[in-house]
Amino acid sequence: MKPRRIARKLALIVLGQLPREPEALNEMAIEDLVARSLHSLTEHARQLLSDAEGELRTVTSEIVDFEVDHPDNAQRVEELKEVPVTTVFLRRQVERIDRALALLSESLDLPELALHAGKSSIVTTCSKCHASSTVLINRADRSEVRQFALQLLNTYLKNRGKVEDLVKKVKSKWRPERMMSIDRDILRLGCTELYFLSEIPVRVAVNEAVELCHEFADQKAARFINGVLADLVEDASYFRETGEHKTPTESEEPVA
Repeated sequence: MKPRRIARKLALIVLGQLPREPEALNEMAIEDLVARSLHSLTEHARQLLSDAEGELRTVTSEIVDFEVDHPDNAQRVEELKEVPVTTVFLRRQVERIDRALALLSESLDLPELALHAGKSSIVTTCSKCHASSTVLINRADRSEVRQFALQLLNTYLKNRGKVEDLVKKVKSKWRPERMMSIDRDILRLGCTELYFLSEIPVRVAVNEAVELCHEFADQKAARFINGVLADLVEDASYFRETGEHKTPTESEEPVA
């Protein structure tokens, strides 16, 4: 997975944890939020793996108990006879295996955020004295994740008022206060990239916001975010060149 895509996921998670008055946050506070988010993701991944293991252990235990307790094996001690199972029993075990696989799939995705987010450690052991030492190394892709996540968050905070004005421009029945919190945060990050990160092509900013919707929201949200940001592409391109909006934001519109 591309480092910047991972960074956007991390930024979205951190954005949801920002206090209501984030102006007081400094660089160290943002770093702390990123670190705590990574720790939480790692712990959640461990719990998912533990839950998956529990499901599989239950399946194994029930199958063994069913086979041992079956009347055909009542007098057998070593070689158990194969016994028929009901579709109800089989379906229950398959459902548990499906749950275990789903947990495993989710757990494998989460550590990737932590894996790419900074320094990693390598333990080396001397072949002669067997002494061990830990070496911290930087990896380009991992540093890029943390760096871009911080850049995205700090850019949002620096331009928060302007970004919120853009979000308020959302018309029709999909007003910001009626959107899911995660949808609003994705829209905030999308607007931040569109208007204030000129090194990111505008179409890439839109597509990446839609990708976040696919993973953290749903198809309906993805269509909505895609439509909203696509409508802002022309204005965003003009803003990048001139520093002004082609169409006034809600707070800039003249009062009748």
